[in-house]
Amino acid sequence: MKEERVKETVNLQFDMIHLFHKNFARVFHQTGNSPRSLNKNQNKAILIIGAVGEIMPTTLGKCLDLQKGSLTSMIDALEREGLVCRRGDPRDRRKILVSLTEKGKTYRDWFTEELEENTSHVLNRLAEEDIAAYQESLKTMIGTLKKLESMPEK
Repeated sequence: MKEERVKETVNLQFDMIHLFHKNFARVFHQTGNSPRSLNKNQNKAILIIGAVGEIMPTTLGKCLDLQKGSLTSMIDALEREGLVCRRGDPRDRRKILVSLTEKGKTYRDWFTEELEENTSHVLNRLAEEDIAAYQESLKTMIGTLKKLESMPEK
């Protein structure tokens, strides 16, 4: 029974990813008068870093599904733009932490507003009860993913 449920869940995940990208991926590209010309991975990195405050590059790479070389290039580019900075981890000198600069925080605020506006255009096609159901589904998914994240891998 569990194996059947896992199989079905795998198929549902791929359907969800495909449909999510089909409906929402353009939201990351439709930024009107952008003060910067960042690509979607750079924008996602800005959102992630801003959400957690500071992050190790390896963790950011996992969140973005980027290889080390691509990740380093991306962080270098964001640093050149003045949006992020690197500093040593005070608890472990071998580790580096990446955080947003004031410019990065300002850009993140602007980009978040753009995302909200663009996303509202997509979601407003739905009835209010469909939006509520979607919101509850997202909360359930996030809760499940956080539970998985806290468990050791087998």
